[in-house]
Amino acid sequence: MWGQGQDKSTLVNTLRDSCEQDDGMEGYGWTMYDARIGGSQTIHDSPGYVDITTDFVKLEDEESWGVQVSARMRPDAPDHVKTAVVFHVALEKAENSDVKTLKCTKARSDGAGMGTNATACYGTDPALGSFEFYVVGDGSNRLVEGPAVKSLQVPEDEIWQAKSVFTKQVLAGAGNQAGYLVDAPDLGNMQFIQMAFEGAFTVTFSYRTASATLLAPDDVKNRIGTFESRFRKHVDRVFPRAAPFDDDRYSGFSRALLSNLLGGLGFFHGDSKVDYTNATEYLETDPGFWEKAADAMGRATVTNTHPASLLSHVPSRPIFPRGFLWDEGFHLLPVIEWDVDLAVSVLRSWLNLMDDDGWIAREQILGPEARSRVPEEFQVQYPHYANPPTLSLVFPILTSKVNAAHTYLGHRSKHLSSANGTSAMLRELYPLLSRHYRWFRRTQSGSFTDLYPRPEDAIMGEGFRWRGRTPRHTLTSGLDDYPRANPPHPGELHVDALAWMGASAQALREVAEYLGEHSDAAMYGKDLDAVRHNLDALHWDPAEAAYCDTTIDAVGEFQRVCHLGYVSLFPLLLGLMEPNHPNLPAVLDLLADPARLWSPHGLRSLSAADPNYGKDEDYWRGAVWMNLNVLAVLRLHDLGTRDGPERARARSLAARLRRNVVNTVYDSWAKTGLFWEQYNDKTGAGQRSRAFTGWTACVILLLGLDLGGVPGGGRRGGTSAGGISVAASLLLFLSLILLLVFRRTLSGVGARAMECWRTGGAKGLDRGAYEEVIDLDECDARH
Repeated sequence: MWGQGQDKSTLVNTLRDSCEQDDGMEGYGWTMYDARIGGSQTIHDSPGYVDITTDFVKLEDEESWGVQVSARMRPDAPDHVKTAVVFHVALEKAENSDVKTLKCTKARSDGAGMGTNATACYGTDPALGSFEFYVVGDGSNRLVEGPAVKSLQVPEDEIWQAKSVFTKQVLAGAGNQAGYLVDAPDLGNMQFIQMAFEGAFTVTFSYRTASATLLAPDDVKNRIGTFESRFRKHVDRVFPRAAPFDDDRYSGFSRALLSNLLGGLGFFHGDSKVDYTNATEYLETDPGFWEKAADAMGRATVTNTHPASLLSHVPSRPIFPRGFLWDEGFHLLPVIEWDVDLAVSVLRSWLNLMDDDGWIAREQILGPEARSRVPEEFQVQYPHYANPPTLSLVFPILTSKVNAAHTYLGHRSKHLSSANGTSAMLRELYPLLSRHYRWFRRTQSGSFTDLYPRPEDAIMGEGFRWRGRTPRHTLTSGLDDYPRANPPHPGELHVDALAWMGASAQALREVAEYLGEHSDAAMYGKDLDAVRHNLDALHWDPAEAAYCDTTIDAVGEFQRVCHLGYVSLFPLLLGLMEPNHPNLPAVLDLLADPARLWSPHGLRSLSAADPNYGKDEDYWRGAVWMNLNVLAVLRLHDLGTRDGPERARARSLAARLRRNVVNTVYDSWAKTGLFWEQYNDKTGAGQRSRAFTGWTACVILLLGLDLGGVPGGGRRGGTSAGGISVAASLLLFLSLILLLVFRRTLSGVGARAMECWRTGGAKGLDRGAYEEVIDLDECDARH
């Protein structure tokens, strides 16, 4: 934590700890980050007149790491600016324990060469063994107070509330008149180490287990310098940039996209609030079902589950610091190019949260700390609520890497290094994804009883609707306020829900084929065919020339409800339309129409001609969202490489949309230093949540996309193979036929020649398998 150190009141009012949406920072973010090695972050604290850099590095022994915090005065800083810095550390479940101890004190003069102003802390823990860490300031610092230690025994539920605990201590008189702690070191499950500096300063925090090497301040600095040069080369190798994005100004942009996505990786642990009552109202089969469901929720007994753990990237550190099922599949699209083993670890962690029925809570709000960032009305999770199964997007990319159909240039992967390892990994994950797929088909199924009429050519039973609908929202779809039929009706069917089932069936079919599960593959192929058929039979509206949701009207007739936007594009976005599909020209017309979806900054979420455009909450009602724009570019690119009547137009649209999307995100980043949740379709300005480098980071996949020869596209260069890897991999997911052709061609050919592609890795950055680097056992009871 840090704050302005002039006096007690100023310190308390300016103290910074957690990352907040409106904290006055002028910008912040990771300039480089790799989960295996470390990273560097900058924070521009204009109210405090300091720019802070935090550097983090880990040693290969996995038992030592260091953090260096450096502050430089901003150009407008007055003289004699004071900054207070507080390092806080706590040991969980040590409140009344003899085997878990933590004590801090002034370091011995010979303490690992740390000097006389260092603070040393020593502890024991059954899982960690003996450990120690040091906090030491640079010799050039102008230290005005400290270092002072405050040792406390606090209740377990205060362990995570460091800012609150510290503030109470200062206000209660534990410090002097200036707000600085009086040195009082002792045993305690929570320890505060405070220093105050005038002007610029550097402080290093070094940790090691008893037998490991300690990182001295110079070691941290030198390792960060070495890492920086290697990181630049590795990013350019894995995500090369093609014209018009191949000049130097996009180099830092590319690194920032990747670093802030990777820097949003978190390990979460705690209980969840779940309503397991399975009230009959939750079936949502009656008119006015949303009101009856709300009443049942108000009466329901909420269960606090057993603690669970999750390794996940977060959409946004300040506003959404937790795991979201809808987001994570998109997060993993760039991650799997950078580090397959990290992507697999995250996939495994998410899928292991699944219950016996196949349900995964769409928001993972684990423990009281996570709940403190969520309004109470949104904390409870419901086992009849789904979310788009975006994790299925990742599996076709995995199989393409396994088949060596495309290059993999990321970290060395244990999962790609041998056929046995690959098969074992897929055999572990495949049944979990299959169970989740079956749960979705069962719980989100549409009604095909005699109560509601359906088109005669529709395949009965192959249609879906999102549960959790209200007249204003369909939060479970991920598209929140996107307009649907109003009022909601139990006979509704939703385009995007059906399309997601098609995408999942396609992914499962590919994995089943790889594993030799031919009967499964045939079953998923049949499901896929049925989805494709019913997208046209149920949801295609000839008058609107678009895919639309359906409902039952006031006289009991089947009716299509058309609000043109992202929902209308899902059959295209998820690769369910072949190049010769009769509806493809009309879908491209919709996509390319400036009066409807096309804007200079990307595809609008809702047509500008829709009566709901820009109205009410205006969340998914016109703004440009980058995750689905990236899918659109990749899908158009795919269609532009395959024979069909729309090939030339699709390729041109891909090039133009790629340029618009990348320029929009880049221009906003260059102006604000941040990535954003969504972008204004009129101005291109970033809006809503700031520091949103979750799925917005997917834009990195477009920088190296090969669109040579198309105005606004790229050119093929010597490094383009790596750049098209993720695009081609994702497009294989979007085009099953093309994948099967590649598999027949590549089967049994050049296996040894492909080995370097399969194992990949930039030399000098490899650290072995991801699990070997961080060693997270999610079933471990050590937390």
